[in-house]
Amino acid sequence: MVKLKNVSFKYSGEDIILEKTNMTFDKSKITVVLGKNGIGKTTLLSLIDGFLTHDDGEILKEDDAIYIYDNPYLYEYLTGDEYIELIKRIGNREMIDNLNELISDLELSASMNKLISAYSLGMKHKLALLTALSLNYQLYLIDEPLASLDPDSQVFMIEFFKKMRKNRKSLIISTHMLNVAYELADEIVIFNNRKLDKFKNDFQTYDDFKKFVVDSLRVEELSEIT
Repeated sequence: MVKLKNVSFKYSGEDIILEKTNMTFDKSKITVVLGKNGIGKTTLLSLIDGFLTHDDGEILKEDDAIYIYDNPYLYEYLTGDEYIELIKRIGNREMIDNLNELISDLELSASMNKLISAYSLGMKHKLALLTALSLNYQLYLIDEPLASLDPDSQVFMIEFFKKMRKNRKSLIISTHMLNVAYELADEIVIFNNRKLDKFKNDFQTYDDFKKFVVDSLRVEELSEIT
């Protein structure tokens, strides 16, 4: 579980991102954070991770988290195999049992002995996902996990995330892909106007879900204008 208590944050000399915000991200669920570009979704994940420090309030976590960035930095002078071994040593954690199966499912088997510098952007994102997911954390913070993946890999990762939830992992995901949010989320968090509002994903159809999200963001936009 992650709990935000009266959390405030702003970048120096810039607009306020969060203001006295309260939110609970439940354990063993997939929570998807939705909001307009630039609203602060990546900042929120960085605050939960501890990479950024909030100005006021408290952020409480039951478990250590690993943050999977939307633009991950990789050691490109290493091969895929060498990179995974390095991360394993640095993290001092046991890898998941089905690592080789995951490598195969993400269609990286033939590339693991090649330098990362030769990888395409999509392959680099696959390797970043693969490495983080293999480290067997309890809490995963994931920023735009599927944006650079091909359709087959997107389908696979959606099902893999669901398996993680069944294994009592907690995932907090930021994405602009509403179809992915609808497919994955137990709960959605609408991020707008410096606040977070949580809703259960019990919508009967994707169209109902999409309308609710779009209308929620539009209401905030109109309220600012009027």
